[in-house]
Amino acid sequence: MALNRKFSPGILVLLMILPAIPALAQSTEVEIGKQAGRIPKICQSVVPTSIEDGIDILALLKEADCKGAGDMMTEYSYVMNSFIRSRDKKGQTKDDSTTYEVFIPTLKGGTRAGGILLVTSRNGVPVPADELEKARKEAGERLEKAEAKNSRETPILRESDTAAKGMLPVGMYANFSIKGSATLAIHTFLKTCVLTRGRREQHNGRETLVFNFAPSPDAQFDESEKYIAQLTGEIWIDSTDRIVTRLVGWPAQTANDTNPAEQTLASTERPPAVYVEMMRLPEGIWLPRAMRINAADYPKLFQIRRDSISTFSNYIRFSTEIKDIKINPPEKP
Repeated sequence: MALNRKFSPGILVLLMILPAIPALAQSTEVEIGKQAGRIPKICQSVVPTSIEDGIDILALLKEADCKGAGDMMTEYSYVMNSFIRSRDKKGQTKDDSTTYEVFIPTLKGGTRAGGILLVTSRNGVPVPADELEKARKEAGERLEKAEAKNSRETPILRESDTAAKGMLPVGMYANFSIKGSATLAIHTFLKTCVLTRGRREQHNGRETLVFNFAPSPDAQFDESEKYIAQLTGEIWIDSTDRIVTRLVGWPAQTANDTNPAEQTLASTERPPAVYVEMMRLPEGIWLPRAMRINAADYPKLFQIRRDSISTFSNYIRFSTEIKDIKINPPEKP
């Protein structure tokens, strides 16, 4: 059977690493939800801001927030590697990694579903061929069921192109969450942090604006995001597409330190507490490349003791007309 899908826009993704009963056992889930409208609400009052003669940082933050508010990951299958390093109270560590192929069921506007995850390797060891073949068949059946279920859902009517006003996103920020402990979301940083001391750098041949960030004194955080109040770091914004391409943060050196630039310089000698990197696909869409919550090095910050990293690769655009289902293995790196 072959998987043949037509283009279909739209989702919101939540990546979750869930602790199972064994201390180091983990499971990974991808939860998705397709937006009801073509233009997200946070983009409907946003206008482009100039970055040539001085930068209006507040306006740029709103634009960057909008530019990553898309739902493009519903259009792609991809490979996700989940790496976890756990550290006990004696400082001993244990590493665990799992590689998945991720397939997204077709969704109607305003509906949600779980991604279909197929394990292809564990700790660098490929899944045996017979086990993988069985898992592919099961994944195909799960995808068929998810497609059938969603076909019965009642969509929320999308606004017409003529009625929609505002700015279109050029990418999608995914949320990375360790359930019950911490959530990493670029949107939260853009809404709750103060940016200062911008500079311009070339990154992969593209001009990038680099800012220091620190939490706003009056910012309010959800329980899983309270750690942000103790961070400083850098946010990188692509000058052309105005989307965040990198975010890196470290615990502030001291509570009395008032110079974010000096804090960031000193912090670069330490491993980051949080890290996000985006990648630009050939078609101009920005999607996640890597996300990290490092609680192994900063257990007091997150109240857990493991370094969790997810990396994303092999994005392949698909369509939504299903004839047969065959899930092909990823290409060797």
